[in-house]
Amino acid sequence: MKKTLLIAAAALAAGVISSQAQVYSQNIVGYVNRPLPAGFNNIANPLDATGGSNSITNVINVMSGLYDGDGLYIWTGVTYAQYTIDSTVSTGIADAADINAVTPPIINPGQSIFINNLNASNVLTFVGTVHVDGAGASTNAVGLTTNTIPSSPAFSYVASKAPVGGGITSVLGLQNPGGALDGCVLYIPNISGGSVNGFTQVTIDSTVAGGFADPADINPVPEPVIPVGSGFFFNNLSGSPVVWVQSF
Repeated sequence: MKKTLLIAAAALAAGVISSQAQVYSQNIVGYVNRPLPAGFNNIANPLDATGGSNSITNVINVMSGLYDGDGLYIWTGVTYAQYTIDSTVSTGIADAADINAVTPPIINPGQSIFINNLNASNVLTFVGTVHVDGAGASTNAVGLTTNTIPSSPAFSYVASKAPVGGGITSVLGLQNPGGALDGCVLYIPNISGGSVNGFTQVTIDSTVAGGFADPADINPVPEPVIPVGSGFFFNNLSGSPVVWVQSF
């Protein structure tokens, strides 16, 4: 089944869904096609990969040679760990200088990374199953996921654990109960021409219309929309870990 329009989350058992990319699925097993143009890309793994783990080697076919030379930038909370995809080394992943083979990193659903694609425009295909952390309410088709965003370090590079795209609250389910997240800031990468050209900053504020404000926390702005297979930085200024629960 092919779906290109966002549909009710209750239908997830019949198909992985998306509003931004081609998504194909049978039950809760399927694949997501994510465009990978040349240059930097904001990428999130939307499925538990086949192969037994979410090692990058199971998420991306690093031995195909299609991605050789591409750089991986994985946010650690304070800086980026850098790797190079290289099918000529034993693990398929080399260090930042592309000299020595290294242990491939793990990229789980709910985590985002940057990929610097030094090859021609490509399509990255994620294959696997919808991640489920526990049973949902009886009205839910699949269950729920839980993504805990720490308070320290304050910045986390996160994404929806479910393979959906859309409004960050209305679709992705990042709620602000009682204003608990007021003052937290979202940083959405602005990528054009293959480069990261700063970030769109949105402040969570329950006191403004719609619940989102500009960086100065003065004027309301539209609800941020995050495509499937993409992520954003979350500056957690709440003082406590944020528990992001998605029911579907």
